[in-house]
Amino acid sequence: MLSNFRFPCLTPFFMCKISLFVLTALFMLQTQVRASGKCGEFEGLLSMGLEDLMNVKVTTAFKKPQSVKNIPAAVYIITSEDIRRSGAESIPELLRVVPGVNVAKIDNGNWAVSIRGFNGLFSAKLLVLMDGRILYDPLFSGVWWDAQDTVLEDIDRIEVIRGPGASSWGTNAVNGVINIITKDSHDTIGGLVSGSAGNQNRGTLLARYGFKVGDIGTARFYAKTSKRHQQRQHDGSTAWDDWFMDRAGFRTDLKLGKKNKASLKGEIYTARGTNKLIGFNHGFTRRLIIKNNVPISGGFIVTDLDHQFSKNLNLSFKFYYDHTERKYSNFTSETRDTIDFEFQNRYVRNDLLDFLWGGIYRHTWDNIPISHGAVIGAFNPKTRKDDLFSFFFQNEAKFLSERLRILTGVRLDHNNYSGLEVQPTFRVLYSLGGNQELWAAVSKAVRSPSRYNRDAIWVLGRAPSPIPNVVSVISYIGNDDFDSEKLWAYELGYRWRVNRRLTLDVTGFANFYRGLFSGTVGQPYLHHGFRIIPALPGNYGRGENLGLEFTGNVKPFDWWRLELSYSYLDTHYWIDSDHRENTGISVFLMDSPHHQISLRSNMDITPRLEFDARFRYVANLSRLGIPSYTELDIRLGYKPIKNVELSLDAENLLDPYHPEYKDKFLRLLNTEVPRSFSGKITWHF
Repeated sequence: MLSNFRFPCLTPFFMCKISLFVLTALFMLQTQVRASGKCGEFEGLLSMGLEDLMNVKVTTAFKKPQSVKNIPAAVYIITSEDIRRSGAESIPELLRVVPGVNVAKIDNGNWAVSIRGFNGLFSAKLLVLMDGRILYDPLFSGVWWDAQDTVLEDIDRIEVIRGPGASSWGTNAVNGVINIITKDSHDTIGGLVSGSAGNQNRGTLLARYGFKVGDIGTARFYAKTSKRHQQRQHDGSTAWDDWFMDRAGFRTDLKLGKKNKASLKGEIYTARGTNKLIGFNHGFTRRLIIKNNVPISGGFIVTDLDHQFSKNLNLSFKFYYDHTERKYSNFTSETRDTIDFEFQNRYVRNDLLDFLWGGIYRHTWDNIPISHGAVIGAFNPKTRKDDLFSFFFQNEAKFLSERLRILTGVRLDHNNYSGLEVQPTFRVLYSLGGNQELWAAVSKAVRSPSRYNRDAIWVLGRAPSPIPNVVSVISYIGNDDFDSEKLWAYELGYRWRVNRRLTLDVTGFANFYRGLFSGTVGQPYLHHGFRIIPALPGNYGRGENLGLEFTGNVKPFDWWRLELSYSYLDTHYWIDSDHRENTGISVFLMDSPHHQISLRSNMDITPRLEFDARFRYVANLSRLGIPSYTELDIRLGYKPIKNVELSLDAENLLDPYHPEYKDKFLRLLNTEVPRSFSGKITWHF
């Protein structure tokens, strides 16, 4: 019955006083423990100096391992320790702390996640990967976040690159790249069993076991099941957004001699849930609220091969096959298969030549039957096969005893929709001395058309009709002439590692968009007794996104770390002057906040007791009518014995309910995010 209790006394002011009291009490407790000499050595993140975090190797920025301090790009790393102490139950929740990343919950299964604007159920300008496998779905251009999950304890890190990554990763890596990297099986030897439950999370169970494979490698197997019950809203109604998911998989990592490495990963999953859609009856005479069942399933297999010819010459290959099935009981279904072949070669000769090049072939085919349920939309043709051919070239040159680094790169992509796309980048990093780096970048990136842009027939709504007894219907109709959206981005960044207890990172950017997705109203016509008003997609939109992102880390003591993040985003969109009459820009169906603030605190009170808190503020979404909100999450972790961890988590303590996003694309009815509590136990053996 906890989910129905409103906690009326928990006002923001009251909760702030409680939090201050708790922090003071824990601070005094920790001071007493240290004074008694019982503190001992700390493990994990808090035992590291902040400068050590700047030396963590990142591979996503330019497809090669580099220290954060040497990368001329806006980089943020979510470590495995961050994940363990976050209290998060899903991947999108982990991304809330990253400056410039907007994460908004739509319902129990669906999220809106974007970088530097254009947020929506499908954020078309964000590329997301897991171990290099593309999670971007080409049907609507975006990520189905309800299907993206894994054992969170098996994630080594999440690398977030804010800004264009198209020169390395290709089309659709426009505003950023998120790469979820799982641990080598060598790091997961032994067993793990974990279970959690609460008033919203009705149960998550997972098991993993890792073992050695002779003398050549290691492997692990895992299984996970989770259930989120349908939420209650502030008016007492039922949200109909329950979500269940089961998945199982494996990973093996092998060393084949001194110069060869190989890994093989695979997984299968199934999920089912419900949500609410706004549709129409077949006569288009009234709107319908549809309770929609959403079963999904799929699986993938990924293999990586790496051969080290010498210290300066490396060759690697990747192959993966991905299968997904998604059904809408009152709409349609999508079955998609993808195969991907990749290779890359790196050759390092001297300071002037650190050359990386590679190629990709990706083939995807789908099947989307015509809808026979409530009237929403369809795709014609119902099946389609698409190919991507790609080559990329990149070189990094170092000057002035490596104080000056210049990176140039270009990627050539050829797809079935827009043909050849050229996406270059030019980046410079200069070390100012005193652990300070200044970097700048100019890049081009494109978002390629999707099946929706070209092949969809979509009901948008009903309009007044000038003809008696004839219903007028506004219908989106895909356009074969729709081309790619283009971005030129300019970035300037500064990093300063003041000392082992304080680091600062600031990035400013100016993004200029051309050819943005827009809709033009065509000439009405009669079809099967209806007056159809066609809305035709075009590339008449333009835009400017200007922003600032700041992250500051401070460790007042070895046992306490604080991180403050702030991001500012100013957006302007308009239509080309030649098409302003009778044309609208669809980006107004999306929205991102002007301001976001996150303050995170991690405290090791004793070697066995942890207290973590996260405060966040998100400004209003004026286009969608979503008010601003302020929230506080806390976590208390305790290790009664060496291999057992207990934790209690509380989220959204400052407000019993608040909305975070309103979808206007598929017309999903959003649910308000409630206050939640959960407990978790984890056993390593």
